[in-house]
Amino acid sequence: MAFRSRLNRRLALPFILAVVLAGEVTGMALAVRLQPLPSAAPTAAPTLHVSTSASRQHSAHVASLPADSAGVQTTPSAEAESRIRASSRTAAPARSLTAAAKSSPVVSTRAKATPAAPAYHGRNHVWIPKLGINRSVASFPCSRSRPPDNYMYRWGCAGRNNVYLLGHAYSAFKPLHDAYVGGRLRKGMKVMYADGSGHVRTYAVIWWKVTRPTTSASWAWAALSRPSMTLQTCVGAHSEFRLIVRLVAVG
Repeated sequence: MAFRSRLNRRLALPFILAVVLAGEVTGMALAVRLQPLPSAAPTAAPTLHVSTSASRQHSAHVASLPADSAGVQTTPSAEAESRIRASSRTAAPARSLTAAAKSSPVVSTRAKATPAAPAYHGRNHVWIPKLGINRSVASFPCSRSRPPDNYMYRWGCAGRNNVYLLGHAYSAFKPLHDAYVGGRLRKGMKVMYADGSGHVRTYAVIWWKVTRPTTSASWAWAALSRPSMTLQTCVGAHSEFRLIVRLVAVG
């Protein structure tokens, strides 16, 4: 009997240990299952580049929103979103000094160069810039009886201080003829003339007159009291008149 009791105890001991071990494992499992799960770390929100006033308005709108059953903030209302977007648009983005310098217009402090006045050099030459005339001048002696050719001439019959230039209305002095007929002839128009020695003088228009080509118009080529110039060309349907333009030296 004693032997059978010892045998029974030996067989029961492993069974008891197994039951105890199973109970401990089950308890640990239940403890792990009942332990609250750790909350996930919040994800950092992206930084919004808005002004301080806009941030305050955004915070006020979010703080006033109701919470749902899970304790999470609900989506802002359409009105709140509209205000936030408006605040973001009115906030001026910061610009670096480099970007501002690149976008700012560069104002040059260098003075604009004044175009140099054209230089007039030569001999027996005339320039009338307003009429586009730039021509050499031939001599027309007072003793010549043959009519003028298609050149610009200086007439030798003119008196002292009277540089007398003549030319046909259809060739050398066509610009002068057209300016008179078109009403574009103006007082003060400049004429530069280089004489036979290369001396250049500037003249300006003071008046003009139309006359017939008779000796009664001798005042046109008469001597004058001060350095002057006279321009002559034809006008009229049959070139029956002479346009006389008087200038005085101004330089």
